[in-house]
Amino acid sequence: MKNELNDKSVVNRERYVDIKRVSKYTSLPVKTIYDWSNQGKFPCIKYGRRILFDIQDVDKAMANLKQPYLQCEKTVNKIIGDLHGNGI
Repeated sequence: MKNELNDKSVVNRERYVDIKRVSKYTSLPVKTIYDWSNQGKFPCIKYGRRILFDIQDVDKAMANLKQPYLQCEKTVNKIIGDLHGNGI
């Protein structure tokens, strides 16, 4: 019988991670994550000198930063339409 704990298909996710893991997880620089946590974009837990992030909160924050494809397409079409309408 195959041991499921050693199976690579089993995802072993920690819920609370440090800033280096958030940086690797999101592909964002550590400085950006520090800045965003100070601005309240990334909720964090400060415990002494440690800062921990809840991966679920990180996922939500990243989802909130997404720009819907259709909204971007509408914006581009409006800009192009305005340019053509003005004879540019």
